[in-house]
Amino acid sequence: MVYYLYVYDCKRARETNARRVSFTKELYGFMYSWRTKGGYREKRKPGLLEECSGSVAVTASAILVPSEYRGAFEALFHSYQDILITKTFEVSRQLD
Repeated sequence: MVYYLYVYDCKRARETNARRVSFTKELYGFMYSWRTKGGYREKRKPGLLEECSGSVAVTASAILVPSEYRGAFEALFHSYQDILITKTFEVSRQLD
């Protein structure tokens, strides 16, 4: 199976904090809560890594993605291209 390695860096982290946080939430998911009459409720919104089985965060800024989910990750990184520098590598085999 062919995998793709996405290596990314946020080039303007301090200037675009809200966009960086939004990107991180879309990628890794987040917990949110709301108030009800009976108290607070919590729920988890899964990120793209959780929705695409086989995808794994190798380091803080590198993600290994199976070829079948490449389109979803391409779309995500493209929508944040104003704050990210992204390099994509095709990985055809793993050396042990």
